[in-house]
Amino acid sequence: MNTGLAFSHLVVEVADLDRAETFYRDVIGLDVLGRNLVADNRPNALLAMNTRQRVLLVEVPDVPPYPASGGSIHHAWLLTPEQFAQARDRLEAAGYATGIDPRQNFRAVGEYNMDIHDPDGNRFQIQAFGEESADILPSGAGVVAMGKIDDFAIGSVTRNGKGRFFLVREEAGFLAISVWCTHKNGVTVWQKESWHFYCPFHGAKFDTTGCYVGRMGCAPMRLHPVNIDESGTVLVDTDKFYARDGYDPEQAVAARTGATFRTDGLERLTESSGETAALEA
Repeated sequence: MNTGLAFSHLVVEVADLDRAETFYRDVIGLDVLGRNLVADNRPNALLAMNTRQRVLLVEVPDVPPYPASGGSIHHAWLLTPEQFAQARDRLEAAGYATGIDPRQNFRAVGEYNMDIHDPDGNRFQIQAFGEESADILPSGAGVVAMGKIDDFAIGSVTRNGKGRFFLVREEAGFLAISVWCTHKNGVTVWQKESWHFYCPFHGAKFDTTGCYVGRMGCAPMRLHPVNIDESGTVLVDTDKFYARDGYDPEQAVAARTGATFRTDGLERLTESSGETAALEA
């Protein structure tokens, strides 16, 4: 179990040390190191994860009840997809329901989650991120005709649900921005009142050009090619995705007939993964 390296141990209060030790050993899969190994005058058991962290079970007369409202009070473990499957099998064999996720609507593509409670009601969130969280996910819509140039005012943001993109008209021209968040493939929304794209799955924000705003270090949102035919129709090719380091006005396609998408400084992505591929533009 990979919990990160930001702490040395997790202290969990339990009412029955024998019962709790059995749960964390047989169901969660931790290794028991021994009893009363730390400087605490209450009975305790120390268990090890497969990182340098430890879980310390401390027996107390009364364990505070878990809030009825649920809230966000919980401990979390981040596993590999393989570890997640093994943990799910163990939990189901022990009689735990693993298919119920109260926040399923807030999960990004490739994000897997189980919420369980130990015998004392302590809540644990078990998560894994599969390869899908970094995949390039085409919509299958092909080339989408959005309308004429004058249908889109400067500063407008138009969402196309079928093609899974936003058509943005900047001063410099048009950008077709993929809806997929570059953090973990969440579907972003346009929040006009604050002039940014927002991912409700993990809170990432991007400005009107699709560049990340904040401290998570996300890459800019990906672009689809925009071309304008001789009739002035704005065409978006949803089969192609391009990554970029930031915004350059040259990425925008000028609002004039015959204007075409430029790939200078961009990297075309494959559809099977988030890695870049040396493909012809």
